[in-house]
Amino acid sequence: MFLNSTMITCPNCSHTKNHKIYNNTLIACEHCEHIWADLSLDEEQLRVIYAENYFKGEEYADYLSDKLILQTNFQKRLNSLKKLNNPPTFEIVLELGCAYGFFGELMLNKNKKYKGYDISEDAITYANQHFGNHFSAENYLTATEVSGSYSDVFMWDVIEHLPKPSEFIEKLATQTKQGGRVYITTGDISAWLPQKQKEKWRMIHPPTHIHYFSKQSISYLLQQNGFEVEKVTYPPVSRSIRVIFYSLFLLNKKPIKFVNWVYNLIPEKLSIRVNTRDIMFVVAKKK
Repeated sequence: MFLNSTMITCPNCSHTKNHKIYNNTLIACEHCEHIWADLSLDEEQLRVIYAENYFKGEEYADYLSDKLILQTNFQKRLNSLKKLNNPPTFEIVLELGCAYGFFGELMLNKNKKYKGYDISEDAITYANQHFGNHFSAENYLTATEVSGSYSDVFMWDVIEHLPKPSEFIEKLATQTKQGGRVYITTGDISAWLPQKQKEKWRMIHPPTHIHYFSKQSISYLLQQNGFEVEKVTYPPVSRSIRVIFYSLFLLNKKPIKFVNWVYNLIPEKLSIRVNTRDIMFVVAKKK
């Protein structure tokens, strides 16, 4: 449920000067530019939201069938990191929001030490069965971890889902080695397309997406926790034609036999490379 925003503090910077936007559905901080849906969700509610149906019809048409395309995107992002000063070697890797373990599989195939967390128990069961016992459905915030143990931490399209991103980044700061890096992909609500589309921007759909970062607000959060932002880019991504069609014509729409028929004709591996320049890839190094 939405809470009363009177004197509410920004979850990103703790300032209280804010205002409601988009028909009072979101709140915008006037200090750090962070935007969020003021929802009160506990862990049990989140586990219900991210149950099996989330990946099979509610948010994704079929996450498992997109494995090849997802791994293609992961590998291209990894390849881009070779251009950094002192490129990462991925000695000990942590992933938050690992879903069904497709990125973890890439890391494990490279013989890297890897640990993945996700709140979806169905996804974690699949990952452990297919890629080894490297995945946990435990709440990362309450999990026992060794301080300063990770060289590289990945958060692919997950920070916008977290009830309290600042708590995750704060803990990551204690888990990441000095000189280690955090890699985050998320929507940039300050980009041209979301500024043009406003509340119709495809990324705005609470309660699954709660937080809407800009380059400024995510940089603020990282810097406040001892990370130096090295690079922010807007790389293109491969998108499944089936997923695009599903999002446009089937997701949250009344079923139509003809539309379903067309959807089923689209080959699962058919994809296109697109760049709407509203998804940012943030790389930050632990000071």
